[in-house]
Amino acid sequence: MKTLVSFGEIMLRLSPVGKNRLFQGDSFGYCFGGSEANVAVLCSELGMDSVYVTKLPDNQIGSAAKTELQKYGVDISEIVTGVGRLGTYYYEKGAGIRPAVCVYDRAYSAFSLSKREEYDWKSILDRADAFHFSGITPALSDELAAACLDGCLYAKSNGIKVFCDLNYRSKLWEHEKAYYAMRKLLPNVDVFISSVYQANDIFGLGVDVSDTEKACETAAKLLYEAFGFEVVALTVRKTYSADKNGFYGMIYKDNTAYFSEKYETNIVDRVGSGDAFDGALIYAYLNGEDEQKAVELAAAAAALKHGVEGDFLISNIKEIEDAVDHSGITQR
Repeated sequence: MKTLVSFGEIMLRLSPVGKNRLFQGDSFGYCFGGSEANVAVLCSELGMDSVYVTKLPDNQIGSAAKTELQKYGVDISEIVTGVGRLGTYYYEKGAGIRPAVCVYDRAYSAFSLSKREEYDWKSILDRADAFHFSGITPALSDELAAACLDGCLYAKSNGIKVFCDLNYRSKLWEHEKAYYAMRKLLPNVDVFISSVYQANDIFGLGVDVSDTEKACETAAKLLYEAFGFEVVALTVRKTYSADKNGFYGMIYKDNTAYFSEKYETNIVDRVGSGDAFDGALIYAYLNGEDEQKAVELAAAAAALKHGVEGDFLISNIKEIEDAVDHSGITQR
């Protein structure tokens, strides 16, 4: 069984019922989520040994987050606890031409206050086949950026594959800081994942994105050459409305581009769809799938996530493979 270690922040998500606006109604639904946690859950659901690394408050809310991860088989043995709170975000679903709204309330969270020395990567990564983080983690503090670098360096020097999703969040850090921080981390990354638009913007690639397939190939080649990645995986999202999106992915390796099927999805909840892409991609690579199969599984997982409430994609490999074959038919 392959082992993945994911490093990042899990948060409490609060959303108004249905498609109400924030504070329009009188109640909120909740779930736990966060980019790396979403990946950890899906990889566990797909049958991997999935280890999640974070810092949580030493209280009932932190315990509830642990319980939620354990429910999906995620290994929480490397989670540390301490001073701070659990980060929260408020999510208002969009409808029609009204876009979704995300409001972060994560300052002074236990994770964002953590120090690089709290993460003993030699111990944490001892049995790992892959290490995963996203650009959200270094955005939270300089200490966490340093911790990410420590993890990458240990993984790289010990033959552990490093997966990174750019996951740029303008509400967390400025464009320029993201550029310089990620340039320090990315030379240690084997598989780089991003939307084509974010990669083009953050790294100033100057690619014309009007033809998205051509843009993916051009951007991937530039990134491939600049950082020496083993694989570049790029995603394309077409937003027709808050209720309907188009989505597909591409993998670029050894000067060859592999494109997935193009999906059009009606949206139940699009949060975590990029993380579903990441999780299925990691699963595919660690289990020896070729590039075409890997990108098909990753894109299908992302498309499936649009139809699942909450941050996590609760699925299995058969369901994702069926989605590749477009079997949206009732199973009897």
